[in-house]
Amino acid sequence: MKKYFLLILILTSCFKNHLYVQHEKLDKNYLASTHIGSPDPRMKNPPSGQRISIAWDFPLSVFRNQELTLMLSVRFWDNTENLLVSKIERKRGYKIYKFQDDTIDKTKKILTYKVDVVNQDGKIVDVWKHQFWKKLIKINSEEHIETIVEEDLIL
Repeated sequence: MKKYFLLILILTSCFKNHLYVQHEKLDKNYLASTHIGSPDPRMKNPPSGQRISIAWDFPLSVFRNQELTLMLSVRFWDNTENLLVSKIERKRGYKIYKFQDDTIDKTKKILTYKVDVVNQDGKIVDVWKHQFWKKLIKINSEEHIETIVEEDLIL
């Protein structure tokens, strides 16, 4: 009976998603010295901004047969977007992107983001979307609205 329970436990502990994404604010609370009260010269000018940490762990079957590329789309409060692209060289790894805040200009804060991993053919291998991520609707000078792809709509 114990063998069957162990087998069921192993089979149910598998996961589908290979991406892990974390978004955090950088300020004086980011420094360990703030919490333990140790002297730290960085307390005079603490970090300011935000960071997005992306970790991945792909199975060898996916990683060996394809050249994978990580694409991070970041949208700010002023509706501008940055696309950051980097090659995935290892089956398991991480990448950290830091975004400095301008304390006067609050529009440069991150609103939402999406991480796509694509192969050499441009096919999506894995996706991580922030809960507020939606395709940006652009209105051009002729007042035409671009169509929204149905896959972006939740039914």
